[in-house]
Amino acid sequence: MKPHFPFVNGGTRKSDKAIGLPGINYGRVALAVATPLVLSVVLSIHLLPSKVSLKLGDISPEDIIANRTVIYRDTTETDRRKEQAAQSVPKQYDPDPNASEQAQSALRTVLHAVDVVRSSYANLPVDRKIALVRSRLGSLLGSHVSDRSFATLLSAEPETVREVEDCSQKIVNARMSREIRDNADLQIARESAAADAAKMLRGKPIAAVVGEIAGDALRPNQIYSEARTLERRNTARDRSLPVYKQLMARELVLAKGQQVLQEHIDKLEALGLRHPKFDYTRILSLTLLVAAMVALMSAYLARYHPNVYSDTKTLCLLTTIVIFGTLAMRVGGSLLGINLSSAQVGYLGMLWVATAGMLIAVLVNPQIAVVVATLMSIVVSLLLDNELRYAVCALLTAFAGIYSVANIRGRGDYVRAVGILGVTGVGLVWIVGGISGDRVQDMLIGSVWAGVIAMAATWLFLIGTALLERPFNTTTHISLLELADTNKPLLRRMVMEAPGTYTHSVAVGHLSESAAEAIGADSLLARVASYYHDIGKLRRPHFFIENQHVENVHDRINPTLSALVITSHIKDGLEIAREYKLPKVIQDVIEQHHGTSLAQYFYTQFTSEQDPSVVLEQQFRYSGPKPQTKEAAITMLADSVEAASRSLNKPTPSKIELLVNNIVAEKLRDGQLDESDLTFREVSKITSCFARVLTSTMHARIEYPDATLADERKTTNANTDTERAEPAGEAKENQETGPTAAAS
Repeated sequence: MKPHFPFVNGGTRKSDKAIGLPGINYGRVALAVATPLVLSVVLSIHLLPSKVSLKLGDISPEDIIANRTVIYRDTTETDRRKEQAAQSVPKQYDPDPNASEQAQSALRTVLHAVDVVRSSYANLPVDRKIALVRSRLGSLLGSHVSDRSFATLLSAEPETVREVEDCSQKIVNARMSREIRDNADLQIARESAAADAAKMLRGKPIAAVVGEIAGDALRPNQIYSEARTLERRNTARDRSLPVYKQLMARELVLAKGQQVLQEHIDKLEALGLRHPKFDYTRILSLTLLVAAMVALMSAYLARYHPNVYSDTKTLCLLTTIVIFGTLAMRVGGSLLGINLSSAQVGYLGMLWVATAGMLIAVLVNPQIAVVVATLMSIVVSLLLDNELRYAVCALLTAFAGIYSVANIRGRGDYVRAVGILGVTGVGLVWIVGGISGDRVQDMLIGSVWAGVIAMAATWLFLIGTALLERPFNTTTHISLLELADTNKPLLRRMVMEAPGTYTHSVAVGHLSESAAEAIGADSLLARVASYYHDIGKLRRPHFFIENQHVENVHDRINPTLSALVITSHIKDGLEIAREYKLPKVIQDVIEQHHGTSLAQYFYTQFTSEQDPSVVLEQQFRYSGPKPQTKEAAITMLADSVEAASRSLNKPTPSKIELLVNNIVAEKLRDGQLDESDLTFREVSKITSCFARVLTSTMHARIEYPDATLADERKTTNANTDTERAEPAGEAKENQETGPTAAAS
């Protein structure tokens, strides 16, 4: 998944210009000062001054006396009362509406199996018949019916069997109408069914049979509800009032040599005495280290990623992710006072370093993510008193995470990311554990942590991209895939209001995607941007040839007005894009996909009546800017090529190749690709790709000997704007303009 940045002109966006003294950008200055300051504070919290730094289980080195009278909460007694209240809540059950029907069905199944065996295998011995009955019933049904009862049923008269069935149904109905919750209740219900049968069939031999068959059919009709039980018990816990006690001034809180218990912690918290001690040297050293990291990171960005360095909003995004990840590590480690082991703190550090790396890779840049992950791994080492094993694991896990989300496009890729992170984490646990001589039990626990980290990091990454993408004006592949959905309102409007433009845009998307893949550009961005590049035509769809059916409105207006209407679809497209909140990268392609090209057809038509001039020519050019990215340049070329290809009569591979070469050459001559990053080698690949794709989609036919010169001239003279005119009396096509207002 590649990030996309708003175009930066001259290193600074308009929104980033200084307000106040010339040459000073106060926003960037504030960011440069705040970043190391906040990071230093987050990492130094445990070094703040206090009087007592004892933890649970420590031995007090001195007597601690209360300096004032306070009311404190007795955590131990409060927790005990809450647990008592929770345990006093009985288990909660929900009725099973299908239990009675299931019991009756089970009863019928048993009797039916007996009836089938009795009628179909009359000559078999009784033990064989019983075995057949049990095989038909399986392991669940009839398990509480003895062989003796089955033998009685198999040899009984039909009247007796009917009596057994009637009595069993009555007993099952009666017992299933009462609550049967669990196995204990079920056993009681079966015993009661036997008693009911004995009472109902006084002295008859079949009473035991009825009791066993009816009891076998019974089942619990109340389902244990863990959620409701937990909810009731949690409610009981919440309603249990905390226990407060009073600590008087000058009262002994903790005696020298006494072990620190929870009640002592409660008293120290109430007195405000339990905090880590202040360490000026460590805080100063830590602040200098953080400042050096920030400075080196800034120098790296300025030298190797100037587009990121010059964009204040992107720098703010980068800072936000780093600070949040560092704060999360600190909170998980010791800020909340949770007594975690070094291994647990290390695993939490691995989680947040991997998450931060994945977010930066997608929202900013993968190369920057690698550098940031390296620096954050150093922070993990600092949190663990310079222990390197978890810093190494955090770094390599982050690398795996960055790789796994580099081109993420859907749910399947998320699963792949979890798999890559999990396999990497488990492998590191066993490799580093083997080097350090860890016990197998510890490495098994570490493997579980690695699996949890893989799932949690991917989950946090998914939430993080959703929360950070729009506020910081970045666009990921997930957002582009959502925009590519043809059920999006804007694309549905194009289908209904400008179907020709929609068809053209989809074809341009296919060309753009193929060309972008050929040169290693962002193929998904090229395709999605192509879908939306002509949305401005929705304002006046019938001024464009692809949406016309009968009349060409340009035949009734002068060329100057026609050119104005045609070129205005860029401005209209930007307005519609902002209305529908399309990403900035899509808006850039809409604005740049014609660059400063000339509306050739209308210009030629106009200058046929008066002398051409440079000033006059400017009136027939698009306002620009020229394409600034590879994807925008590819969209421009694909737009021109696709529209021009429609004018080909009896297309052949040679005609298509000639058409593509001429259009691309004209764009180069006109300087439309000067501001993009395309190289001549890439332009050559794009040209070949266009020719290949058009040849496969246009079903090129054999060129007959009588092919007219006009057809070939029409193909070779197609210009960069693909504005073209057919002979008088025929439909005229043009990529943007043309006498009938063209198709791109």
